[in-house]
Amino acid sequence: MKEQLGALFWLTIRDPAEAALAIMSRPVARQIGWMILTLGIILNVLAHFLTLAVFPAPADLYVPMLQTPFLYAGVMGSGLVILVYAFFWGGHAIGGRGRFDDLLLALGWLQYMRFVVQLLVLVLMVVLPGLALLVSLGVGLYSIWIVLHFVNVIHGFGSLGKTFVLLLFTSMGLVLAMSLLLSITATTSIGIS
Repeated sequence: MKEQLGALFWLTIRDPAEAALAIMSRPVARQIGWMILTLGIILNVLAHFLTLAVFPAPADLYVPMLQTPFLYAGVMGSGLVILVYAFFWGGHAIGGRGRFDDLLLALGWLQYMRFVVQLLVLVLMVVLPGLALLVSLGVGLYSIWIVLHFVNVIHGFGSLGKTFVLLLFTSMGLVLAMSLLLSITATTSIGIS
């Protein structure tokens, strides 16, 4: 199993479209997909707070969402759930035929990849801080490329341009939804109701 996950990790980096096909070839029950996504979120929350433990945020940059584990997990989890549904419904609105379970599993898998990368960046922050910033930026940009291929293959668009439009509108909607959620949690955390 460990070897298969390692092979899928490198395949995702090398050939995201082929990795998406590999994920689709092993369908899992929706309940398992939700558990995979949930565990991926928990691992990323742990990685985030491990990073904060090693490199504490300055006191004047206190943001409750980023420093409260349950709130951080809730916001991150909400965003990912919204993203799965947005990719599913948005993709179908423009002619996609992707299965919800495949999108759920694919985004869950990407959370595990993100966890590994977060740990790598943490090690680089300790050893080579300048390189850590470049790696983090590069990974962020390349992850967009991976998501484009995953959604393109799952929906069967056959066009990265069409997938990019879906990703653009989905991201704009997600940013709007998360901004609303953050404004509600920020006003509550400072005592405004």
